[in-house]
Amino acid sequence: MKKKLVFISNMAAPYQVKFCYSLQKHFETEFWFYVRREENRPKWWEIPLGDKCKILSYSGVFPKVGYYSLGVFAELLRFKPDIVMLGGFMRWHWLLLMLAKLFNKKVVIMSEPLRNVKSDRDQSQSLMSKENSSRALKWIKRLFNKADLYLGMGTVAEEQFIKEIGFDKRKVTCAIYPHDIDKYFEHPLRTKRENQDYTILFANRLIDRYQPLFALEVFRLLKEKYPNIRMAMNNDGPLKSECIKYIEAENLQDVMFLKGIDSWNNMHLIYKNADIIILPATYSNGNGSIIEAAASGMGIVVSNQINHLEYYAQHNKNSFICNLELESFVEAVSKYIEQPEIFLEHGKSGRELVGLLRNEAVAKQYVEIFERHGL
Repeated sequence: MKKKLVFISNMAAPYQVKFCYSLQKHFETEFWFYVRREENRPKWWEIPLGDKCKILSYSGVFPKVGYYSLGVFAELLRFKPDIVMLGGFMRWHWLLLMLAKLFNKKVVIMSEPLRNVKSDRDQSQSLMSKENSSRALKWIKRLFNKADLYLGMGTVAEEQFIKEIGFDKRKVTCAIYPHDIDKYFEHPLRTKRENQDYTILFANRLIDRYQPLFALEVFRLLKEKYPNIRMAMNNDGPLKSECIKYIEAENLQDVMFLKGIDSWNNMHLIYKNADIIILPATYSNGNGSIIEAAASGMGIVVSNQINHLEYYAQHNKNSFICNLELESFVEAVSKYIEQPEIFLEHGKSGRELVGLLRNEAVAKQYVEIFERHGL
């Protein structure tokens, strides 16, 4: 008889919803969310939830408390999970942790590295540490020290949980995100274009730490060398107006914003119709867009400020990993255009690297982690 697992998190992200159904082979699983989607996510992020995922009733957000749901108690009584997995060190999750332990349930806390940021526009790469956030980290340890397992999303989080927060290293391990990338593997590998009409893709949201204005400057310099290239950009984010101003001021041609996405399940077509992804990020804990590009067989040009790149983007193997310098990015993209045989080499290698990140493979990895820790 399969154990019952519930995951409780803030938003019904499409890849999480699909991951829930990949876990059904191993657990009787339900995923519960506080909101359908957050305001900074597009409408097309809303996919059918099926019968195993749901939005919790009587939920909302309290200042300094974060997400909560009064309806979660009735759901816990109905489902009676054996394992409760909580997304993040939220104050409300402390209450759920205490309740679960009262009934002798296993509790898993999943979290990214904890950073000193005030908003999504904060570019700080500074992680919370004993030196700069001693009080906050002591609070986290005191509230959540009864959990049975801490899943750090990547090795950076794993190390922080042990060295900075002080959780028992026997209860801390590294995990990876699930990725809904099966459709991307169906895309054709990129090949030579006689007229060099390649499309460069900036797939990430238009926020400071992803540096869309830097990407536009790279494109402007490339356009001088290769007049037939195009650029497609994400349509969402607080820097869109600044991007439009830059495009108009520089009279940049052949830049379009991706407004025509009608559903999550069709998002892969954006990658199919592009050739090279660029991401000059100042920080990212690990980036789904790069993984999607690798699965699609695209050329990849990204900064060296992104965590855990070694799992899906290796320099000169399936990508070019650059310093945050315009010249480095321009040179890397130029290599793909001038030596298009690199596309085939990088495309094949990229698919090999990200094969283990498909939902089904990640589900098996979570099962192995839980079994190893006695859950």
